[in-house]
Amino acid sequence: MLFTRSNVLEGLGSAEVCGVRQAAGLHVFGLKWPSANGSDYLTLDEALEQRTLEVTEVDAGGRVPTLKVANKSRRMVFLMAGEELVGGKQNRVLNASMMVPAQGDLPVPVTCVERGRWGYKSQRFSSGTTSSHSHLRMMMSRQVTGSYKAVGAPKSDQGAVWSEVARKMDKMGSTSSSGALHDLFRDYAKKLDELVGNFSLPEGSNGAAFAIGGKIVGADLFDKPGTLRKLWSKLVRSYAADALEEPKEKSPEVESERVTDWLKSASSAKQHWFDSPGVGKDVRIEGEKLVGATLVVDEHPVHLELFREEDPVGARS
Repeated sequence: MLFTRSNVLEGLGSAEVCGVRQAAGLHVFGLKWPSANGSDYLTLDEALEQRTLEVTEVDAGGRVPTLKVANKSRRMVFLMAGEELVGGKQNRVLNASMMVPAQGDLPVPVTCVERGRWGYKSQRFSSGTTSSHSHLRMMMSRQVTGSYKAVGAPKSDQGAVWSEVARKMDKMGSTSSSGALHDLFRDYAKKLDELVGNFSLPEGSNGAAFAIGGKIVGADLFDKPGTLRKLWSKLVRSYAADALEEPKEKSPEVESERVTDWLKSASSAKQHWFDSPGVGKDVRIEGEKLVGATLVVDEHPVHLELFREEDPVGARS
């Protein structure tokens, strides 16, 4: 199925829920949606493990909002919005989903999630093995959309991100000498491992939707089941980190039909097409209490992220 500017979200109307699990107030729904066989690419962690991808500061002095990625592989490398890179002069997260060209270099837009450090821990970045928590992902998705529309580039609001990291760590009682979001995931590693262990990847699914405390909060869909499998742990941890902020043994049941209806409503959202920093197009999505994006490569969506916009912090239930 080829996707054009008019129907890039059309497949959401026929997305199928294929299983649900619930633990500690977090519901995870497997999703199947129509997609092509997909492009040939590695994920961030695969490329780093194979040492075919190098992530460094752009130069010796470094620049907070930009990192340099060098891909030595003959395959493209997929970077998912929100994935964390640790090391360099400070830890960063990726502003948007991008595809690094085969055997190519790319300046990558990122955001700092370690406010209190600006000095080399390592020359090269490694995988943080996690993604920023889902509320921060939603915030940054909205910020990047606004930046694309204003200046044509996927920038974030660094001050707002630092404030959210500080709020999150304070709320969850996590401390860090450098204000590193990564330390929160370290402090909660055991609880996150236990919670993630309750959720197995639904067979054949190439997407997942998530609900916390009885409210649908987001979904991630990919061009093929293999990509979801490789990023499964990062995605579940992202939402689990927010479920643990106000843990509940049991929350109101979320019926599959609600997920289906929410995805259908997203199919009519506004689309704004921009050139991605890497290969393909970055399509920003805006609807009623909805924000998201999809990376389109060769007229096929590689990754679609959707978030239900929450009430402002402080008014959140």
